[in-house]
Amino acid sequence: MATPNKNLKAIFEYLGLTNLAVAKALAIDPSLISRYLSGHRQFKVASPQMDAIADYILTSSKRAQDVEWLKERFTEAGLPTDMSTVRSFKQNLILWLATDGDILRRSLGSAPITNIQKPATPQTVFNRTHGAAKHGYLELLFALEPVLSAQKQGETIDIFLSSDRIRTIINGDISSLLQNALAKRDLHIRMIVCVSGDTQALSEILDAYIEPIVSGHVQLLVVHGLTQTVTNQLHMIFPDGNAVLVTETIENDATPVSVFITDPDFIAGMQRSFEATSRFAQPILNIYDDNYSRNILEILYMEFCTPGALDVVKDSINPMYMPMSAYDRFLKTRGHSEQEYTWRSTEFVRFKSGMDNNLEQGVEFREVLSLKRLNDIAQRGLCRMAGLYFMERGYIELDAEGCAAILKGYIEYLENVPSFNLLILDDISDLQQNSCWHLKQGRSLCINNWQAKDPVMIYSDQTMLLREFGARFDALWAQGAGGVGSRANVMSILQDVTERLEKTIRHERHICEANEEATL
Repeated sequence: MATPNKNLKAIFEYLGLTNLAVAKALAIDPSLISRYLSGHRQFKVASPQMDAIADYILTSSKRAQDVEWLKERFTEAGLPTDMSTVRSFKQNLILWLATDGDILRRSLGSAPITNIQKPATPQTVFNRTHGAAKHGYLELLFALEPVLSAQKQGETIDIFLSSDRIRTIINGDISSLLQNALAKRDLHIRMIVCVSGDTQALSEILDAYIEPIVSGHVQLLVVHGLTQTVTNQLHMIFPDGNAVLVTETIENDATPVSVFITDPDFIAGMQRSFEATSRFAQPILNIYDDNYSRNILEILYMEFCTPGALDVVKDSINPMYMPMSAYDRFLKTRGHSEQEYTWRSTEFVRFKSGMDNNLEQGVEFREVLSLKRLNDIAQRGLCRMAGLYFMERGYIELDAEGCAAILKGYIEYLENVPSFNLLILDDISDLQQNSCWHLKQGRSLCINNWQAKDPVMIYSDQTMLLREFGARFDALWAQGAGGVGSRANVMSILQDVTERLEKTIRHERHICEANEEATL
């Protein structure tokens, strides 16, 4: 007895699809659709019509809630809901629709389904879609993915938002697709946003793109003052001479419409307008490299040494808590001239005394460290970090003895300074890996990132950004409620890591002494 295909029937009913309409669109016999639905013909992964029907269903899912509905069905079936690529989402849909999908999934695990056709080449996509409107997020995703894949390494994509309320740019699937392309192809984005004063709207954009912003892959610029329009628009201009125009209603009460453009004159005009607008746009943050070391030094001094509470999240450890003796030992290993040694020593003393004075006055310092990173430091016996310019330009690797000295400094401050507070969390994934950020309450934000080839300092005094990072820090700090954030617990962790480092130090000294004896 035939078993109806419940999943295929469910998606037809949800989307309001008819056998006749689907058959006509795909140029197949309507009776074949009926047999698939009734189960009189098995709708398997390898069925000749499977790929075409999956494509039709995806392009018919025009609304954001349609995507969410499908994801809910995937979750119920034990399938992943990842939309990092359209291809992976289509694979899940095929496994969900196919009568042999569950058996195949268990036997193949996460292996890709070979039945799925590869996306067309980017140029073909643009030619095929030129002048044809795309409705909804999924159609945009299907067309956009191969275009992004075709961009050359290191290229820059220009994006203009006529309003900070545009939903397409923060759609989870769209933002994931863009950010994956940034990471895989080392692409960059210049994004200009016309801001309306709605801090919540801009905050959502920041939240969606915070990691590539911190890493320097997204340059976010704002233009103040919103002109009333009939629709909101997103312009995406690609360096290979193509563009995408997305139009939304003001109230976001209809699905967005996208048009892929190849006309060179039109795109050239878009680019000229973008460049003209960029000259009046204000960067929401500034990026400094080592060539601006003096500027960075004074920014750091302002953070640690001027009145005002300071919040720090660090995927490393903070050399500001290193005693002078340990800092002096570090400098002597660098081979500096007497003049270099003197000014670097003087700078450290200036910073250290300024910070201590702040703490003595009761200024509150809060810092969050990663337990995962501390364990990594204990295991490797060293720590990589930005040199903070008065230590060294570029990166430094601090040995086990230097790391242990900083941890002992943390313990000393916790024991003696009531306004210094430290929290150690298992997971600080909310922070970009290999970076730290300092939030000077109500004044400025600084981010040090040492993931790139050269360290950079990201600085901003924009209220909207400060508010966003303030909320992020408070969320992290709230995780320390109860015993996990107690001074006793934090000092116990620090002491354990210190003892492990000291064991490494003793072992290294023993090896060194043995080698010296062997040479005598």
